[in-house]
Amino acid sequence: PTSGLLYFFGENAEATRLGKSRKNMNWIKNGYGVPVLDALRDKPTICSGSTMGEAVAMEQYLRALVNEKDESEIRMTGADQGFHNYLYYSNKLVNVAAISSITVWAQGKGIINNLGALRTKTLAEWGNFNETTGVVTNWDDTPSPVVHQWDRDKALHNYIFRKRFKDLNEKWSAKN
Repeated sequence: PTSGLLYFFGENAEATRLGKSRKNMNWIKNGYGVPVLDALRDKPTICSGSTMGEAVAMEQYLRALVNEKDESEIRMTGADQGFHNYLYYSNKLVNVAAISSITVWAQGKGIINNLGALRTKTLAEWGNFNETTGVVTNWDDTPSPVVHQWDRDKALHNYIFRKRFKDLNEKWSAKN
């Protein structure tokens, strides 16, 4: 039997909030109106692109996400993030029987490390990318198991394409 666990992963709360990001503000304002945006403005941004959970919970979460799209007038690229944050902060998922709990992991503290909001300085300057080894770390200096939005940092992007991509291509070519 499954228990209905759902995991959400935040963007960096120091770097952004729902009311700091023009895109997040537009998704929420256009989907739900100014009063909802005002209520959520200071809330930490939760990334819709990195959601995990047990199948029973994910199915119901995805049905709720599609329902938000169907009920709104919004037709903007990326609007799923507005729906995602609205579902969480409005507690619309609380009474869904198949979802027993929702855990929100702060950026750099969970299984998935969302890097997209860390643009005010390089990841190396933030202290969570070693340019020599290519290792991205969580805030406790352990390697990040999954790195989301890695392409937003120039040094990490270059490392991936110069080193990792080259290595993977060589290994792939050797097998074929």
